Amino acid sequence: MYNMLRKIFFLFFILVNTLQAFAQFGSTLRRNDGFGFDTTSTNKPTSNRDISVDSLRKQLDGKKDSVVFNAKYIKFTKAAFLEDSTRLFNLDTTAKDFQHFNPLNDPHSPTMNLGVLGMAFRPMLFEPRKDIGFDIGLHYFDRYIEGPQDIKYYQARARYTELYYVSPFGGKQEEMFHVLHSQNIKPNWNMGAKYAKTGSQGYYAGQVSDILNASLWNWYQSKSKRYTLLVSANFNTIKSNETGSIFNDSVFTAKTIVEPLFERTRLYNSREAGNARHNVKNNTIFVKQFYNIGKQRLVDSGEVALPTQRVSYAFSYNRQKYNFRYGRVDTTGLFKNYYIYQDSTSDSTRLDHVRNEFAYSFYIRGKRISFLKNEVKVNAGLVQDYYRYNQYTYNKNFQTLTLKGNVTYGLSNRINLNVGLQQIFQGPYIGDFLYEANSEVKLSNSVGSIFLGAYSQNQSPAVNYEMQTSNHRRWDLNFDRTKTQNLSFAYSNPKFDLKAKAEYFLVSNYLYFGADANGDITPAQVSGNINMLKLTLSKDFHVGKLTLENYIVYQKTDYESVLRTPEIYTFHSLYMHQDLFKVLKMDFGFDIKYFGKYTANSYAPDIGQFYNKDNTRFDTWPIVDAWVRTNWKRANLFVRYDYLNKGLFSRGYYTVDRYPMPYSVARFGLSWNFYD
Repeated sequence: MYNMLRKIFFLFFILVNTLQAFAQFGSTLRRNDGFGFDTTSTNKPTSNRDISVDSLRKQLDGKKDSVVFNAKYIKFTKAAFLEDSTRLFNLDTTAKDFQHFNPLNDPHSPTMNLGVLGMAFRPMLFEPRKDIGFDIGLHYFDRYIEGPQDIKYYQARARYTELYYVSPFGGKQEEMFHVLHSQNIKPNWNMGAKYAKTGSQGYYAGQVSDILNASLWNWYQSKSKRYTLLVSANFNTIKSNETGSIFNDSVFTAKTIVEPLFERTRLYNSREAGNARHNVKNNTIFVKQFYNIGKQRLVDSGEVALPTQRVSYAFSYNRQKYNFRYGRVDTTGLFKNYYIYQDSTSDSTRLDHVRNEFAYSFYIRGKRISFLKNEVKVNAGLVQDYYRYNQYTYNKNFQTLTLKGNVTYGLSNRINLNVGLQQIFQGPYIGDFLYEANSEVKLSNSVGSIFLGAYSQNQSPAVNYEMQTSNHRRWDLNFDRTKTQNLSFAYSNPKFDLKAKAEYFLVSNYLYFGADANGDITPAQVSGNINMLKLTLSKDFHVGKLTLENYIVYQKTDYESVLRTPEIYTFHSLYMHQDLFKVLKMDFGFDIKYFGKYTANSYAPDIGQFYNKDNTRFDTWPIVDAWVRTNWKRANLFVRYDYLNKGLFSRGYYTVDRYPMPYSVARFGLSWNFYD
């Protein structure tokens, strides 16, 4: 497979180099306007020198006519955008943000991590979860897992195939590959599949990860637009080694002749079998059906139906397995207790979750409508969840019933209000709730929009805070519910590429992992209130072909020693745009990331949890990446060099105590779309 992808990559460069030879046919080449649409008129008369693609095919094939498919023939949606009606989106065939391939380095949601794609992480910024009810608490691999909410359902008038590949030059760190195929069986019936593989050999000894994501989906809609069926299946497998951190805690501050790959780590030994490893499986089967009752309005040339009443039913079955294996006894002091096995470790946690959700919606609209505006929408639902949880000798089986409701009122095309509630009224988590309200006020196209938001949440402790039965950790505790109150104000002005948001959080009974007198991880709860102010600003500047994108976050809390997040985080992208041969679009520039000093977390490898232990604080400096990205019709390519400024201010950096972040590396990425 690797050789095949190298050939595809080489072919791409050959095609780019031949573009100049086709420049004389520039008026017949199809142009992309940056949003996936073809801007070339098919009715434009041709000169003696201009030969259209259709005419050429007609001469060669003897056909009366033919169609050259492009991205405008492919649209997609997600389950979340089918709640009210069918909302379709065009494919983004531009190279915008294409170089940001790593989910751990999301510019707007950075992470503290162990330095390798496929290993554990936690959010760097304050991002509380808005869940209620049962929570397994094991979220250290969440960004590597794809679920029903991530499935894209396509409306493909042509068969659509997507190839994607990322690899370093001359190495095996963080290779990514996926292939996706979707096609319509009938005009109202689409099916598709995706296969993705991510792996890394790491930068330090033992940093090996292997991620498999596979999915299948089906989207059927009756010809009358009344009935919709979604079916999907997700399969995720993650194999991730644990090194236990390196011994050398001055790897970036003291001179050494040892290459990073040969630094000693606590849990890895290349000469022995049984190295520490997580093996996680997360599989989901999902089925959802909608049916429109009564009158419905067809808009967009009959492509979209706006119902007056709708009923829906959703079923899902999710199985999660978490296994940690270590084939020998730890002699470094990392694991102090052996409660079950004395000569090795074999921990296992399993969760089976069945969900049934019933919902009824009705809509009141005026005679003059615009899409999902000028309407009152009421949605009421009942959710039944059944859980079966097992960890060693601890077993728990139960069910919960949750009432869900949502009311949306569109006062006009400029003002809308949304109020929602979730309340568990039966089962062991009775009393958990989430109430929220949001409003958007559009002032004008030039002035922008204002967004107001608030929510109140009452959340029971995740199971891993109260019960742990594994080889090295054991506790049986009881904690109070965590209460979160939030107020937010946001302003957006697309005309000036400006977004600003202010958020205030008041958190009571906050749960976290701390350290006991022996330095071992242990759950803890803050008995008082935690205040958090979070300010976010996004502003882009354009001067000719030069663009400067800015994203700045300021956080201030009275419990920094507990939350342990940086007070300031910034991300900047400076780049220049250049078109070559009229069809090749190119951007080249720099990304600059910076986060302020904060007290670093420690990490417990056997249970995948970050916890507060020592008061270690690291010096921080800007991190600079250089990159080039290109777009040519159906293909995107990037080449980037990470950590360009290594050695300028420091020899390296950390986000988690004793886990060095990657050093400098060059890599490339390629995506190619096919429509036929």
